[in-house]
Amino acid sequence: MARYQKGHREQTRARIVASASHMLRAAGIDGVAIPALMQEVGLTHGGFYAHFPSKDALVAEACTAGLTDVATALVAIGTAAPHGAGLHAMLDWYLRPEHRDDPESGCVLPTLAGEIAREPSEVRHPFTTALVTLVDQLAPFVHDDHMHHREDSALIVLSGMAGAMLLARAVDDPTLSDRILAASRDFYARAFSTPEPDGRSTDSAPIDPSSGEV
Repeated sequence: MARYQKGHREQTRARIVASASHMLRAAGIDGVAIPALMQEVGLTHGGFYAHFPSKDALVAEACTAGLTDVATALVAIGTAAPHGAGLHAMLDWYLRPEHRDDPESGCVLPTLAGEIAREPSEVRHPFTTALVTLVDQLAPFVHDDHMHHREDSALIVLSGMAGAMLLARAVDDPTLSDRILAASRDFYARAFSTPEPDGRSTDSAPIDPSSGEV
C-alpha cells in the first residue's frame, strides 16, 4: 500500500475545497457535479467521500472558505491604507470593474448568497457564522454616528457592497453598471467614513486598488 507524506490528506482536501469554491462561483451550486469536480482535481468520484460525507458538507466548507478569503483580503487592504482611509480602500478594491468582470474569482456573496438561502441548515449555518465573523472584522473600519453598534454599520456596508456588485453584474448596460459601482463606492465611503480627531469626516481621494483575486 502506498504511503503518503504527512499532511497529504489535508492538502488533498484543500485542493477539493479550492476547486469547488471556484466552480461554485462559476456555475452555481446546482451546476457543480461531484464527478466533474473530482476530475478537475485529478481524483476519482469515489475518493470524494473519503473527505466529505455529502455535497452539502463540501458546499458549506467552500462557501465558508470563500468568505474567510474575502475577509482576509479586505482587512489587509484596510490596514495598509493611510489612517482614516481604510474603508475607502476596501470599497475601491471590492467595487471595482475587475471584480465585477471576474465572478469566478470574486466574493461568494453576490454570486452564491441567493442560492444559499434555499440550501439546508447544514450549508446555511456555517455560512452565517462566517458572515458574522466577516462583519466583526469590518466593524473597526466603519463609523456611523446614528448607529448604536459598529457591527450594524458594518452589516449595512457589506450588504450594500454585495448588492451593488450583484446589480452591476446583472444589468446589460456597461455605463449603468459602472455607475452602480461608482455611486455605491462614493455613498458608503462618505456615509460611513471614520471621522478625524477634530470631528471632520475623512474624505480621501480615491485609492487606486491593486488587482488580484478576492
